[in-house]
Amino acid sequence: MAMELLEVGDIMTPKVVTEEEDTPVTKISKDMEAFGIGSVVITRNGKPAGIITDRDIALKVTMENRVPGEIKAKDIMSTPLITVEPDMPVDKACEILAKNGIRRLPVLDGDKLVGIVSVRNILTRNPACVSRFYPME
Repeated sequence: MAMELLEVGDIMTPKVVTEEEDTPVTKISKDMEAFGIGSVVITRNGKPAGIITDRDIALKVTMENRVPGEIKAKDIMSTPLITVEPDMPVDKACEILAKNGIRRLPVLDGDKLVGIVSVRNILTRNPACVSRFYPME
């Protein structure tokens, strides 16, 4: 029996919350809480430019005792953005996640943001892929 070849588009989360790069971190934190999400894609002139995770906020704001209301998204976002296309095989996306030590990949179709794929998306559909890069102790 042939193994099902999953593509990123099959498992990605199609709804992605975005914020402009000048958005204060306080608003981003509130939106993450409201939507129950762990990351927000940051845009510059409407185009994806970076990403902020809850971990970024914890490490770059809270632990450095910075004032969240004074910090803009562009000050702490991870950039350049590492992205994938919807037709990329999930195995390849898994390699990109592992190689870069990241947990989420925005999905672009041309220059249009169409979704986000996370380690969690991959785990639910293809656990063997993830275990190659995140060995269980």
